[in-house]
Amino acid sequence: MMTKLKTKFLFIIMLSTICLLFLGTSCFAGAEKDLTNVISVNGEGIIKLAPNAADINFAVITEADDAGVAQAKNSELLTKVINSLKNDGISATDINTSGYYLNPKYIYEEGKSPKISGYEVRNEITATVRDTALIGKIIDLAVKSGINQVQNIRFYVEGSTGQKAKALTQAIEDARVKAEVIASALDKKIVGIKSASGNWYNDALPPILFDKSMATGAGGDSAISTPINPGLVQIRATAEMVYLIN
Repeated sequence: MMTKLKTKFLFIIMLSTICLLFLGTSCFAGAEKDLTNVISVNGEGIIKLAPNAADINFAVITEADDAGVAQAKNSELLTKVINSLKNDGISATDINTSGYYLNPKYIYEEGKSPKISGYEVRNEITATVRDTALIGKIIDLAVKSGINQVQNIRFYVEGSTGQKAKALTQAIEDARVKAEVIASALDKKIVGIKSASGNWYNDALPPILFDKSMATGAGGDSAISTPINPGLVQIRATAEMVYLIN
């Protein structure tokens, strides 16, 4: 009796194992079939716009034999620059300190240890200009007020959510066109969407390295009018789409 029960029990186990193997093979085949019935494509959309804002990086550089004197001279000039920018319509919240450096200057003589010959103070600020037509005027004003180095200008677009959405829509449409071409070439039809994702990016122009500098202590009246042409910036979007086909 026990032998018969054991035989029956082993038969049930073997039958269950065969069923599981059969179901696993069927599921794998179904998954493989699903994978072969999709088309994966990427799309891109680009919107070009005139920038409506710019960040200008300025620096005031002063030198003196004494560190305190160099700092005081720098503070006086920078205060004058900031007040001039405010008076010309730049908001106080759009003028920010981006760097401050106090460094000794050395004299190097052969066979002797370096000696401090004085100090240099470098105070950097970034001014945000929200009317790009005024950038040249702002640069000239800053130089006349005491700025002795303009480092770079970065143009970009503010408040561009609607344009970003337009670029993303273009990217999705671009992906759809690509998928339809592939499906047609395979004699298939698109019947649905398995997954979709996308994103947008502000492709701002790289900063313009602006070489407008004056010797420390030189008068700002020598600055000439500064023409600035910002060009266009672009908003780029990408979409990753997986289409179902049959």
